[in-house]
Amino acid sequence: VLSLEPGDWVEVRSEQEIRAGLDSRGKHRGMAFVPVEMLVHSGHRYRVLKRVEKIFLEESRQNRKLKNTVLLEGVQCQGIGLECDRSCYLFWREAWLKRIDQPK
Repeated sequence: VLSLEPGDWVEVRSEQEIRAGLDSRGKHRGMAFVPVEMLVHSGHRYRVLKRVEKIFLEESRQNRKLKNTVLLEGVQCQGIGLECDRSCYLFWREAWLKRIDQPK
């Protein structure tokens, strides 16, 4: 648990580090890691935009609470393989990130 806050700087872990923490379904505590969208960010540095504590699932009309999950500035889904143009933010588990000092 990194307890990341908006403005903190992080680096996305390597594919091997991320996959080591995923279950047989490619998930970490129920949240999927989407390689086609997310691996391109491995090794890159970003600022945390905000923490994600709860979300609304449109299809089921349910609210869900999340832990240790953040959004990164400028990192949105490109809809690769989904034929989707919404450009939603990707959810990042803190386990897939490492805290770094602010770049100069």
